[in-house]
Amino acid sequence: MKKRLYDYTLWNLFLLTIGAGFITFSVQNVAAPHGFLTGGIMGVSLLCTYITGDFMAATTWNLIFNIPLMIFSWFNVSRSFVIYSIYGTVVMSLWGPVLNGIAVPIEEPLFACILSGVLYGVGCGIMLKTKGSSGGLDFIGVYINEKWGIQVGTFSFIFNSVVFSASIFSISLDLIIISFIQIFIVGQVTNYVVGMFNERKMIVIITNKGHELCHAIAKTGGRTTILPAYGGYSHESKEIVLTIISKTMIKTMEELVFRIDPSAIFSVEDTFYAVGGQYRRISK
Repeated sequence: MKKRLYDYTLWNLFLLTIGAGFITFSVQNVAAPHGFLTGGIMGVSLLCTYITGDFMAATTWNLIFNIPLMIFSWFNVSRSFVIYSIYGTVVMSLWGPVLNGIAVPIEEPLFACILSGVLYGVGCGIMLKTKGSSGGLDFIGVYINEKWGIQVGTFSFIFNSVVFSASIFSISLDLIIISFIQIFIVGQVTNYVVGMFNERKMIVIITNKGHELCHAIAKTGGRTTILPAYGGYSHESKEIVLTIISKTMIKTMEELVFRIDPSAIFSVEDTFYAVGGQYRRISK
């Protein structure tokens, strides 16, 4: 089978390096000068530091929290995912001294919040399009996405909302509100970037001519699954046809479906991760 660009180690390392640069610049050069809170596991680490005082540095807390997450991902997600994510985490620390001293001439906190959120979201999205991630919360986010279909950016926003709410007694309310805006932007941009470069879409077709559609799709080289169903109101027998295609084939698939069954219902859904069959699995 022909190797895709995604399969090459150097390409993954390149994207992880670029994504790590975006995240480091966002935190170090935009967010930190304005005193914003960071999200994810680092946010939890900072909260622990605020609560315990000088008992332990935030970076030490962050390492402690990341170790069990790495072990969990090693057995439940992918070993290569953990290895690439460790690389991404290390590269972020290496970007620090490289980007140190670059001033961003933004004085308005709201504007800095928007810029920081966009840069962080772009970095996370780029790193999640590799075989790794930026580490931390992404270890759990990817697992939850595979298990229950919750988008990584959405899970990140929910998690950070809980963390920021818990820090209301340690941080000023103005700072918490600004940080909420930032993590909301991060979540939305992350989802957008991941979806923008997503090559595969899942097609859901509700029809009376399932076998005819499957036969026609098979002629194009596609594979399908048929599920029996019935109308919730009419109780009329229906068939649900599922198939996964590249996003460039959506319009062609739509025309094929309605040529065979004009009364069909045609739905397109994002697929963050598709393996099995003609889609090769990332080895653990």
